[in-house]
Amino acid sequence: METDPEPANLTSQLILIVILTLINAFFASAEMAIVSLNKNKMKILAEEGNKKAKLLLKLMEEPTKFLSTIQVGITLAGFFSSASAATGLSGDLAQYLNRFNIPYSGQIALIIVTIILSYITLVFGELFPKRVALQKSETIAMISVMPILYISKITVPFVKLLSASTNILIRLFGLEIDGLDEKVSKEEIKSLVEVGQEHGVINETEKEMINSIFDFDDKLADEVMTPRTEVYLINIDTPLSEILDKLIEGRYSRIPVYEGQIDNIIGILYMKDFFIEARKYGFENVDIRSILQRPYFVPETKNIDELFKELQASRKHMAILIDEYGGFSGIVSIEDLIEEVMGNIEDEYDEDGPAIKKIDNNTFIIDGMLSLDDFS
Repeated sequence: METDPEPANLTSQLILIVILTLINAFFASAEMAIVSLNKNKMKILAEEGNKKAKLLLKLMEEPTKFLSTIQVGITLAGFFSSASAATGLSGDLAQYLNRFNIPYSGQIALIIVTIILSYITLVFGELFPKRVALQKSETIAMISVMPILYISKITVPFVKLLSASTNILIRLFGLEIDGLDEKVSKEEIKSLVEVGQEHGVINETEKEMINSIFDFDDKLADEVMTPRTEVYLINIDTPLSEILDKLIEGRYSRIPVYEGQIDNIIGILYMKDFFIEARKYGFENVDIRSILQRPYFVPETKNIDELFKELQASRKHMAILIDEYGGFSGIVSIEDLIEEVMGNIEDEYDEDGPAIKKIDNNTFIIDGMLSLDDFS
């Protein structure tokens, strides 16, 4: 006759499983907490003298070592928990089932104990602690950093063995050891921004600005230019008396000047310089040619991120765009480039009407300057 399981032995086995589950929970929560940390915030805390923040930064800079330590801890806790249940609890349960003459009581007991233990480990040792760690990442990381560092020193042989074994497998499959870290792509960042906007962390305006920044280096100058048909220019040979009223009332700050044909841009008239000369000699006596600034010519196919840097470096506020045949195609200002990120910057003189005006259900009047992207 089989003996009944001893209560003291059963209690000790249950206590051991609880302890091992708590150890598993500690490693799982520590892993999630440290991975979820804001690295910039940790740098600020470290600079302020927070010792634990400095230690956390050290862990974050060696993710392979840190994650290997965590994995060793979780694996050992799970191994001993399963071994204890298999040799202890399943045997006790099998003895209990034998009282009812249930066939295959040993196998049934092992399956039941495995299912229960898996549930306890998943819920209390993995899912719940990780959920808590996501909400309290900084607190849990600060608490767990010292134990993790001590454990990492103890598990150095295991970690080195695991790393060496992994590297051997990587070489066997023809992969690069140094190329394992994934680089964050634009698409991934845009997805994070989308999620942030859905959860209210990022508003619609911020989302549009971030997306515009990523699109900035993909656009060409001719996509954001003011085309030549919309540009106000003056002919250097036109008598000043004929254009003086337009110059003063036009509220332009910079005006392209051509000679002969429009494609022959010879300079940029800065109205600030014009008014300085007008004060000295009178409006009718200003020599426009003598105060022209050298135009900054660029091909219309230039990327606007490069153009923005060039305008900054050359301290220019306007670029004259040239098409493939050398003709004048339009202008781009610093303001145009900034608006690609910030959105339209309206001043007190802008009088923009609606780009699309509905006449009836089947008829619309659309501004010819509206881009296809904005229309769609």
